[in-house]
Amino acid sequence: MTRKQFFIILSVALVSFLGTVDMSIVNTALPQISNDLHIPMNQAEWISSAYLILICMSLILFGKLGDQFSKAKIFQLGTLLFTVSSLVCGLSGNLIILLVARCLQGLGASMTMATNLGIITESVPFGARGRALGINTTIGQVGYIAGPAVAGAILSVANWNWIFLFNVPIGIFAYVFGEFVYKTPAKKKPTNLHIDWLGFGLLAVLIGLFFVGIFTGQEIGFSNPNVIIAFVIAAILLALFIYVERKVADPILALSLFKNPGFTISIIALMFMYIIIYFNNVLLPFYIQDTLKFSPSHTGLLMSVLPVVNVFTAYLGGVLCDKYGAVIMSLRASVVFVIAEVIFAIMQPNWTLVVLLLGFVVFSTANGLFQNNPMVMENAGKDQQGIAGSVLALSRNIGFTLGLSISTSLLYTAMSFKSGQRITTYPMHNDALFVFGMHTTYWIAAIIMLSVTVMLFWLLQHNKKI
Repeated sequence: MTRKQFFIILSVALVSFLGTVDMSIVNTALPQISNDLHIPMNQAEWISSAYLILICMSLILFGKLGDQFSKAKIFQLGTLLFTVSSLVCGLSGNLIILLVARCLQGLGASMTMATNLGIITESVPFGARGRALGINTTIGQVGYIAGPAVAGAILSVANWNWIFLFNVPIGIFAYVFGEFVYKTPAKKKPTNLHIDWLGFGLLAVLIGLFFVGIFTGQEIGFSNPNVIIAFVIAAILLALFIYVERKVADPILALSLFKNPGFTISIIALMFMYIIIYFNNVLLPFYIQDTLKFSPSHTGLLMSVLPVVNVFTAYLGGVLCDKYGAVIMSLRASVVFVIAEVIFAIMQPNWTLVVLLLGFVVFSTANGLFQNNPMVMENAGKDQQGIAGSVLALSRNIGFTLGLSISTSLLYTAMSFKSGQRITTYPMHNDALFVFGMHTTYWIAAIIMLSVTVMLFWLLQHNKKI
């Protein structure tokens, strides 16, 4: 790997960190934002939700633009938009301005997420892509996990505005740095762009409705008629989108990509993996703080084991991917995932803390070794790297969102079933009931990852026959 290639990876990874850390950093500051802006908490939560929704609604468009125009230019424009909108977020003094700025920030993040993997795969030779994507994955995942810790550190010395202003100097540096390192193709001109606007409109609206339904359902219940209507309309739009995309000459999303079993299985495996990753974000803080009775600071310290181990294992996974192949490494990692879920599904509060830490290490090792990015990108053509990266990012975000919804639903359903009454929060003075619900949820997580193991084993055998 040359110094130029390393600088490209570093520049992309730096912006990836900013985009992912902003998905979780705001949640920690929402109570303070709610108090300072004098708004109810349910309104404040849309400051976080709007960012994710705008990212997902526009990912496919920017992936298409990257394939037809220039991934580097789209990425740089996204970095600039993200940085400027972060400044507006930090200077805003009311909810309307903050929400508009967050939507623009989401568009900027979407532009970078749609093109970052394509830039890396185009810049790095095939034999080094595993390591390159591993570095980007490591830093991006650290951003997801480190968000609350970064927010806590900032809020301990400054007000909530600085969780947005924190992005500005880093974003400016990343933009200037990128201007020096990215290759910018000169022959692709915007006049040659062909965008299926009808297909994009249908996809954007159905994704928006899907996420609004998820976020609203978590607040008012999924049996609410308005939530059900949102999901039904989204399903109708999905069927209409598939119909339109099969008819147009140059679709916004080439459905032929999904005829490749390697691409389809990789996307499904990726989404399932991120679903169970979010199980930890929901369950383990409750378990450590409320069941094991650790302080919030000690809880954060214990949870930091996950990203620390992942920093090392993700790069190792990339190296091994270059040697053995993405499918083989992901298959092995899925087995390790199952072991981690079983550890969490059987551990008891009276067991030594070593068991919990062992579960953390096993889980982070599996997370690092699982080579979902190379699996997806190597199953798309050179002219489809932007779209493939966009679908990958969309699946990741859907996985996180479904992970939150599924984990809480499974947890509360299991506890309600065990107790014979409806439970929607931690059962104070009944730790055993929570442990039962947590164990049930983790057993289901183990089954989910076991299904991923079966899919990847089939894919490995399928590839051998080709």
